[in-house]
Amino acid sequence: MAASALFRKNQNKAGLALQEDALRFIELEGGLSRLRVVRKCSVPAGERGIKKNTIAEAGELYAPLQTLRSRIGGFKAPVALSIPSRDILIRVVELPELELEDAREALKWDFEKYFPYEYTDAAVDISKVDNPLKGEQGMMSVLVAACRIRIVESLMRLANSLGMQIATIEPENVAMFRSVLGPTISFPAGYLAVFAEKGVNQLVLGYKDNGILYRTSLLEMNGGEDGRQQDFTALVREIGNTLTFVRNQYREIAVEQIMLGGAFGGETGLKEMIEDATGLKVMAADPWGPWGIPVPPDDVLGWETAVGLAVRELS
Repeated sequence: MAASALFRKNQNKAGLALQEDALRFIELEGGLSRLRVVRKCSVPAGERGIKKNTIAEAGELYAPLQTLRSRIGGFKAPVALSIPSRDILIRVVELPELELEDAREALKWDFEKYFPYEYTDAAVDISKVDNPLKGEQGMMSVLVAACRIRIVESLMRLANSLGMQIATIEPENVAMFRSVLGPTISFPAGYLAVFAEKGVNQLVLGYKDNGILYRTSLLEMNGGEDGRQQDFTALVREIGNTLTFVRNQYREIAVEQIMLGGAFGGETGLKEMIEDATGLKVMAADPWGPWGIPVPPDDVLGWETAVGLAVRELS
């Protein structure tokens, strides 16, 4: 399959997040005026398929995906699938003001300036973004997501063997960010979206309704077992370091607030720790409310990626 088709949008409302702790599947029914969850299921991902937020061995995901398929009664809708963020590189690139397909062609000539492999070895998607950094006249900013094509091909072979029709493949952190913005939220200034997960944290610098900087950090939280309090010191430090980087590199952006989500987003005291350390207001990031999806009665945390994938065609 051509690289230009790998991240193509299709009509679908099913999302499958490949994450280290679990494979999370959700299927939605309806449109923006009325969305509801049709099927929702998570199964353990196993210990060898995904490690340190990267696909270590795609074949090891076959058994947990079989279990998932059995529990949901088969993959009946085309599925939007995520790739762990450490398998993807995301860059904002300045290109001449062109139609996107022409811009994709132009990117080929300078691709290795931004990515550590050749264009012919990559699966690439691009989209135009608003960038507060004013470039030269006649230029535009595009968000480029790229990964090695062998990773995408291995996932497509795996899906085919399971009877799963893939509608699109997308970086997990892009889907996360979409889920908490919803179809209408846009901020006049900068903001930082933080998704606190077990072993991995995603930080996205937002400007209006765009993500223009994506960072992934591997942070092990201490505690949280046997009734002990989680230690979020490393996460708070990482947020502070990211804000310092943004102030130095994106001086045109004034970051005014932080959106906090992920599996640990509701942990007692974390919001207050971040506010005390940064001086910024922290608001809860919710993947359900912005889309008008009734909150499921069971586990509701950690579903940002799956929801963001499922609503991709609605954004």
